[in-house]
Amino acid sequence: MNISKECYLCIYNQTFNITNRLNLDEKTAAKVLQKAAFVLSKYDTSFPPPIVASEVYELISKITRKEDLYEKEKREAINEALKFKSVLEKRISKSKDKLFDACKIAVAGNVIDLGVNQEYDLTKEIKRIFEMDFFKNDYNEFKKRALNAKNICYLADNAGENVFDEILIKVIKEFNPEVNVFYIVRGKPVINDVTIKDLQGLEIFELAEVINSGVDSPGFCLSKANEKSKDIFNNSDLVISKGMGNFECLYEEANKEIFYLFKVKCDVVARKSQSKKGEYMLMKSK
Repeated sequence: MNISKECYLCIYNQTFNITNRLNLDEKTAAKVLQKAAFVLSKYDTSFPPPIVASEVYELISKITRKEDLYEKEKREAINEALKFKSVLEKRISKSKDKLFDACKIAVAGNVIDLGVNQEYDLTKEIKRIFEMDFFKNDYNEFKKRALNAKNICYLADNAGENVFDEILIKVIKEFNPEVNVFYIVRGKPVINDVTIKDLQGLEIFELAEVINSGVDSPGFCLSKANEKSKDIFNNSDLVISKGMGNFECLYEEANKEIFYLFKVKCDVVARKSQSKKGEYMLMKSK
């Protein structure tokens, strides 16, 4: 998915918000904003937004000498998500369609996003998630693939969201106990996307093989992925792509069937996915 005019402004606004979040002094903030503007000016509309964003965020890290700009926020998001885990698993145990409800739980976690949204309400999202309908719903095909897959490539997104991914993976393995799940995470900190370091001590390591993708962009861009993660992506029977960043990198780019699971948070993605801002998606690639 190529960048649109709104994306330039979105990435620049993200940069401005970071200068406030990090409480940078006027001189440093001005330097960040000036250099970010230069980076944005280098890219035409043939690039996906996460590729552009990756260079901007790398620039911010260098200027501020802070490798993980959202380290504190990521830990807080994971801790908040863990508070809901046992309640949601209890809800799943009583569900008439465990896999479908687990998909809803996983997509509820996608509200945790400090790129597009500087604030989110996870409690509100979870309260309404079981009553919502997917705007695009390819669940029947997803279920068929999930229950028969030998290998699943699960492209992770944000820290905190991973807790809800664990629930979906656990349900898939309940119905398909022989499946191998590969949980693909970012290669280095970028925005609040999850890395292996963020996952230490969590259940995901018991449910899947966690893979460092080598990707430094807020989305699984194949041009940035290491050989191991690309091999898993290309050879898995089912690819589950969480979040808008992964959608932006892969939609219309990857020559493979992918099931996208995300909340639509901007008008650009709404247009591209032929949906509406605020809707939830479980959609198969064309």
